[in-house]
Amino acid sequence: MKQSVNPFLDNAWMPNYAAMTPELCEQALRETLPKAERALSFVEKQLDISWQGLVLAPMQALRAPFSVWGILTHLTSVVQNDAWRKVEETWQPAIIELGQKAAQSRRIYEGLLALLESDTLLPWQRHVVEREVAAMRNAGVGLRGSAKTAFNRIQKELAKLSLRFSNNVLDAEREIKIEVQPEEAAGIPSDLLQGKGPWTLGIDFATYDAVMRYAEDEDLRQRFWQARVTRASAGKLNNAPLIEKILALRQKKAELLGYPDYAHLSTATKMAGTPQAVLDLLTPMVAIGKPAAKAEDAELAKFAKVQGFIGNLRPWDKAYWIEKHSQALFGYDEEALRDYFPMEHVLSGLFALIAKLFGVTFEPVTKSLRAWHKDVRFYRVLDAKGQLVAGFYFDPYARPGTKSGGAWMNEIHTRDFELRQQLPIAVICCNQKPPRAKSPATMSFYEVVTLFHEMGHALQEMLTTIDSPTCSGINNVEWDAVEIASQFLEQFPYEPELLRSLSKHIKTAKPLPKDLAERIVAKRTYRAGSALVRQLLFAHTDLTLHAKAYPRKFPNANACKEAFAKKFLPKPMHPADRFLNAFTHIFAGGYAAGYYSYKWSEVLSADIYGAFAGQTAAKRKALGKRYRDTLLAKGGSEPAGDIFRELMGRAPDTSAILRLTGLLK
Repeated sequence: MKQSVNPFLDNAWMPNYAAMTPELCEQALRETLPKAERALSFVEKQLDISWQGLVLAPMQALRAPFSVWGILTHLTSVVQNDAWRKVEETWQPAIIELGQKAAQSRRIYEGLLALLESDTLLPWQRHVVEREVAAMRNAGVGLRGSAKTAFNRIQKELAKLSLRFSNNVLDAEREIKIEVQPEEAAGIPSDLLQGKGPWTLGIDFATYDAVMRYAEDEDLRQRFWQARVTRASAGKLNNAPLIEKILALRQKKAELLGYPDYAHLSTATKMAGTPQAVLDLLTPMVAIGKPAAKAEDAELAKFAKVQGFIGNLRPWDKAYWIEKHSQALFGYDEEALRDYFPMEHVLSGLFALIAKLFGVTFEPVTKSLRAWHKDVRFYRVLDAKGQLVAGFYFDPYARPGTKSGGAWMNEIHTRDFELRQQLPIAVICCNQKPPRAKSPATMSFYEVVTLFHEMGHALQEMLTTIDSPTCSGINNVEWDAVEIASQFLEQFPYEPELLRSLSKHIKTAKPLPKDLAERIVAKRTYRAGSALVRQLLFAHTDLTLHAKAYPRKFPNANACKEAFAKKFLPKPMHPADRFLNAFTHIFAGGYAAGYYSYKWSEVLSADIYGAFAGQTAAKRKALGKRYRDTLLAKGGSEPAGDIFRELMGRAPDTSAILRLTGLLK
C-alpha cells in the first residue's frame, strides 16, 4: 500500500489543511530540519560564486522546514489550540537556530561580497544581493566569540518573549467575560443579545466597539472599557514585564551590531533610513493635528452638554457621544448601515473594481478546498485572457479564542519560477460577524474599508510578475513601503458612486440613497485631527521606546506612552489605560521601531490615489495598468522610492494625505 505524503511536505499548489495535525507538523519538522542543515553545509562547502550558488541554493536548502513553519504559524493564527501552540513553542528554538546559522554563514556572506564585485548580476539581482548583505550584517554575521553567543541567545529569547506576549493577549481576551443584565442592555445591538438575559459578552473588538458606541448605561461602558484597555496587564498574563525585557534585549542586540539603539537598526534597511527622517516627516504634522483634535473634542463636549451630559467626557463616554454626534451631523447610524452591506455583495463589488482597474477576475472554487475551516473560500485569479495568475483564500468571520483578532493578509505561496513552478496564493483573514439564523453576514463601513485595505496587500502578492522568490510579491519590499498598496486601495470606498455599487439593502435590495452615500463620504474628515494625533502618539512612542535614551528618561513603557499622550493629545490619557500591554504590532509583530510605516506609506498612497481621483473610466483604466505594471508587478526587485518615481514621474507630495483628510486646504 502506497504511503500517503505528509500534508506539510506535499508540493500541491493548494495545501491539504484539513489533513494537517500537530503530530504531522512535528514529524515534518523532525524530518526536514536536519536535512536542511546538511544541505546548507554543502552550499557553504561548494561556495559557487554566482546567483544560483549563493542566493538560490541557500533558499532551496532551507525551503522545506521554513515552509512547514509558515504553515504552522498560519494555523496558530486561525485555528489555535493548546496542541498547535505547544508545537510552535517546542520547535521555535530549532527554527531560529537554523535561520541564524544561515544568516551568520561567514562563507556565504564573503561569497556575496565577492558576487557584488563581479559583473554577473542583473540590476534587480544586485538590489536583492545588496539587501541580503545588509540583512546578514544585521543578523550578526560579523560577530565573533562571546558577542556572537550573546547575540544568538538574545535572538532566541526575543522570539520566545514575543510569542508569549502574543499568546497572553489572545488568552486574556478569551478569558475576560462581562455579564450584561437586562436593565443594562438598552442600546446594545440586538444581534449581540441572543435569547433572554442576562447575557455574557466577550471583549473582542467587534463586540467591544458595538457596546462602547451604543450602550446607554455608562457603568456598563466603563466595565467594557476597563476590561479592554487593561488586557494582559495582571496576573500570569501581565505583559508589562515582558515589554521591558523585550526592549532591553533589543537595545543589547542593536549595540552588539554597532548601532546606537534599536530605532537606528530598524530604520537602516527601510525607506526612511534613519529615525531622524521619520521625525522630519511626522513632526510637522503635530502642529496641524493637535489644534484640530482639540477643536474636535471641544465640539464633541459642547454637543454632549446640550444633550444633557453633565461633567467631562471620560474615555468610556467618547465613543458613545461620537456616535451620537456623527448621527446628528451626518444623519445616519453606523450600525444601521450594516443592512446595506451584505458581505457577498461587497465582495462582488470589490472584485468588479479590481477587474476594471487591473484586468483580473476572481473565479470561485467550491470543491476540494481542504481548508482549515468550513467558512474559508478559495478563488482562482485569472487575467484578461483567462489564464491563471494566482490563488486567493478568504477567511471572513471571527472565531474568538482560536483566531487572532483584527484583519491581515498572509502569503501562502510566493510566485516562484526559479526553484519551483509555482504561482502565488494569498490569504485574507478578517473578524467580521458571521451570518445569524436567516440573516446574511453584513459589514460595517469600517469593515468594508478594512477589506479593501487587506485586498491591496493581496494584490501586491498575487499580481507580481517577478519570477524570483527573492523579490516577488511583498518579498524584499522595504517595510515602510509595504502598506502603500493596501492604503491606496482603501481610498476607493470613499467614492460615492463606487460606495453605492457596493451596497444592496438586505430587505429592499436597493443601493444606498445618493445623499446617504455622500454623507458617509463626507464623514471621512470627521475627527481627522484626532485620528492623526493617535497615529503620531503610537509612532513616536514606538520610536522612543526603542531609542537608547528610553531607560534614562522614563521608568517604564507606560510612562513613556503617557508623556507622548500629554504632548500630542488634547488631554492626557486615563491612568488606567494600558494599551501597550496588547500592542502586538511592536512587541509580537514586525513593526518594532517601525509603526511609523503606516503613516509613511499613507503619505505615498494618498499621493498615488490623487492621480486616480475624479478621472474618467478610461483614464483610470490606463492609470490602473500603470500602477499594476509598476508597484504591483515589480515587488521588491527595485527600491520602493524608485518604483514610486517611475509610477508618478516625480518625488512624493507629502501634503497629499493632509488634503485628503481635510486637514489642509
